[in-house]
Amino acid sequence: MRYLKVLSVSLLAVLSVMYVGCVDDETDMGMGLQDPSSVFDGKVCDTITATAVTVLDDSLLTSNYSSGVIGYYYDDVFGSVKASMYTQAALSTPSTGVSFANATIDSVVVSLVCSGIYPKPLDTNGVASLRFEVYEVIEDMYLDTSYYATDSKGFSTTPYFDNDVLFKSTDTIVNIKLAPSIHSKFENNVFTSNSDFLETLKGLLIRMNYNTMNNYMLYVNYWATSTGMTVYYTDESGVATKYSFLFDKTAAHFNAYEHNYSGTPLNVFQTQRSDSIKGTQKLYLEALGGTSIKFRFPYLSKWAAEHSNAVIHQAELFVYLPDEPINNNPPVSLILYRYAADGSLTTIPDMLDGVLSEGFDGSYNSKDRSYRMRVTRQIQQIVSGTAPDLGMRMYVNSRRSVANRCVVSGTDTDKPIKLKIIYTDTE
Repeated sequence: MRYLKVLSVSLLAVLSVMYVGCVDDETDMGMGLQDPSSVFDGKVCDTITATAVTVLDDSLLTSNYSSGVIGYYYDDVFGSVKASMYTQAALSTPSTGVSFANATIDSVVVSLVCSGIYPKPLDTNGVASLRFEVYEVIEDMYLDTSYYATDSKGFSTTPYFDNDVLFKSTDTIVNIKLAPSIHSKFENNVFTSNSDFLETLKGLLIRMNYNTMNNYMLYVNYWATSTGMTVYYTDESGVATKYSFLFDKTAAHFNAYEHNYSGTPLNVFQTQRSDSIKGTQKLYLEALGGTSIKFRFPYLSKWAAEHSNAVIHQAELFVYLPDEPINNNPPVSLILYRYAADGSLTTIPDMLDGVLSEGFDGSYNSKDRSYRMRVTRQIQQIVSGTAPDLGMRMYVNSRRSVANRCVVSGTDTDKPIKLKIIYTDTE
């Protein structure tokens, strides 16, 4: 690009490690960006006004991801969210199948490998009582079909499990022993393939009971080898053995996330999903298909016209939490997309960039209660006219598989959304 050609030799010496790498659109970004004032000798502009609104995160694809959330959570700001998992169970030996002919089924256990729980910490004893429910899914699911956070499937009214499971802060797995009524799905059956088995058991719905006493969200690794369903049985020779069914990428699965904003500051979304909430004072970010922030800098184009030959050394976007108690664990990091001319969203170039060996950042800084996102290439492309200035969209990072949420300061506060540009005007 043009601006790279004019970087001084001294700057290139400082940037001794420079690379371009690819990252997932929702992964932990780089942390601890170097203070640009110690690297660049340029002018600073940090007075460009932003406009922003809170909007719903519609059409969140959740099918066949490696992780997701199961649980229920409520607070006074974001209302309630119900997180359920619909999953098939796939044979662990699809090439040879499995036979339960003349077998006696002793027990069937669903196991969920856990990568975390929200919110933290648990009670003073480090223990949570999680009331799980497991039902039989009675509608087909397909591996090649896309399912979204608002989708659902029909299920039986009689649960295979409806009871409490004690979860300790040190636990990495939850085991759920299903009712004996599921044993008939396996006894005296021979399954030669996944499709053969799915004719007998289309899938399972796994969720937590929806009540404020069960106010936890469990993070589950669906593709872990220990996540799945294990059948313990005695074969026809009288030998006790077991067989594992998997919830991995060979089994169709998706998460359903249901939000209820009644009686909260987000109440408008309960009936008007396409509406928005003006963000002069507060803006709202919530994972699991909750809320996101749509924003732009309407005077950036004017600044760009006045500095059409500017080289953007560094551009950073700062978002702050208001000076009030934090009731929830803030998201670990945020991500940004930009709008295309057709209204679609695309990754900003800085999220795919390794300049400064640190990349986009977006991580939460607990010291000053803020998020910092590097948008240098995004702003440079707007200034140089190689990309339109149609606004950006901000989300909680990894929003399919975490439950974090936060309120951030709006555009007309003492800590507004701020764009800081360090640049040099050239002829």
